[in-house]
Amino acid sequence: MRYIATGRVHPERADIRFGPIEWEILDQGRVIAQCDSSQITVLLELAPIDGWATAYVTAEHFAIIVIGALGFSLGSGYAVELIQVTEEDGTPHVFGVRPTGDTPDQTLGFNPHGPIFNRAFRLANQNVFFRLALRDFLRAITDIIDCATYCYRAIESLKSAFVSKSGNDRWDEMHAALGTDRATIDAAVKNYADPVRHGNWVSAPPTDSQTRWQMLLLTRDILLKYLDHELPAA
Repeated sequence: MRYIATGRVHPERADIRFGPIEWEILDQGRVIAQCDSSQITVLLELAPIDGWATAYVTAEHFAIIVIGALGFSLGSGYAVELIQVTEEDGTPHVFGVRPTGDTPDQTLGFNPHGPIFNRAFRLANQNVFFRLALRDFLRAITDIIDCATYCYRAIESLKSAFVSKSGNDRWDEMHAALGTDRATIDAAVKNYADPVRHGNWVSAPPTDSQTRWQMLLLTRDILLKYLDHELPAA
């Protein structure tokens, strides 16, 4: 199957241009990437790709390769955002910023979101651990490759908030206060994050969309528990 992924290289004002750059993958097909005015296109003609979702992840990997090399050569902090994948028959699939579970109505957001926004804003203003945990959580939402790493760091930031108060470098205080437990965090997040955190990419267990959804959902729930603990709803 043939898929075309399109997106942007950030910051767009850098006006990135290159290509076409081609990879010939033995017995599988080819990939071609090119960029004009920071608008990147990745053409995939690879036999193993079994659908547009897989095409998106694959295209992102190849885009990161070339953008990483270019950014390194120029000493510039570039990043890739793929936005759309188009199938061979012309069917487009646009990727949003809100992942969903098994059904579109399963989201990470809250309804209504206003009360949560107000309390999260107040706590983030006064609590650096929560503020940076939110930053990592948002990165996890948009970063397929490093989702587990960012989720675990967000959770670990909350653990550090308790450590800063007790002086005891352990997880017990967080588990007792928030009702969390090591086994659940290890199974859903830490086991996926650990190899990458230690630079051992080849040993990292593979993840799919459902695995990442469970990571994000658990991390969000722990963030909410911490928010309720530190700044209870009126």
